Amino acid sequence: MFSKACIYGIQAAIYLAQQHKHQSDRAYIPVVEIAQTLDIPFQFLKKVIQQLGEKNVVQTQRSAKGGVSLARQGSEITVFEVIVAIDGGAIFLSECILKFPGCGNEKPCPMHHQWAVERVRLKTMFEKATLDSLAGNVSSGLTRLGFNDKANDQEE
Repeated sequence: MFSKACIYGIQAAIYLAQQHKHQSDRAYIPVVEIAQTLDIPFQFLKKVIQQLGEKNVVQTQRSAKGGVSLARQGSEITVFEVIVAIDGGAIFLSECILKFPGCGNEKPCPMHHQWAVERVRLKTMFEKATLDSLAGNVSSGLTRLGFNDKANDQEE
């Protein structure tokens, strides 16, 4: 459903929210740290971070103590914002789940009507999910952040 870049963007944004809560003295987190912790290719993550910066989800600073941080409080940034910054919002607006050209009310695909309902429900869920709430779930051990558990092992 989401591109690899979008998945990495969501993971990185949650990581930043988590680090801000636990280490508020660190204004900026090095991108290499995020890449290593979440097992994301560094060069790919740099491009994702750049996209998030262009949409005011994160801010970057180049210096010895530079890196990336959230542009606003994690409680003010939703997963939906991250998704739109990386993949755009087409999947939540009108994109056919089966990728049928011309799918719509006039010429629906077999999943059109069910997908219309779920698309609205998913969009609402992502609009309500803040980075802080998801970071809190990771920190408490309710969820894991990456495909591996390195991000969670750091907390212990």
